Amino acid sequence: MYMNFKDYDNYQNCENTYHGIIEHFDVLTNIVMRNQDTYLEQVTASILASFLDSSTKWGLFFGLSSRPMMPIAVKMLFSRHILKEDDQLVNKLKISKEDIRLLKHYNMLSVT
Repeated sequence: MYMNFKDYDNYQNCENTYHGIIEHFDVLTNIVMRNQDTYLEQVTASILASFLDSSTKWGLFFGLSSRPMMPIAVKMLFSRHILKEDDQLVNKLKISKEDIRLLKHYNMLSVT
């Protein structure tokens, strides 16, 4: 995985690179990766409903951040195609009132 790059044509010029494995199951796909420069940092992405044929899927990205050093979890939208970076996409990626309601109800962050 290439993280924090400026343009898709030069994705190799990125801030971080990760290498790992993908495990597919009926209802879930897990991606486990390790930072190639800082082995201390390992991240996992879990994507729901991997069996559904959809161009985008929601998932949860979690692990240890090196800036600052702390555990993190973020809502993540996976896509087969490059998405237009507009206000509509940004609003989808933000934690919504519904996300907070579910957090309070289940006492955990769930992304659906």
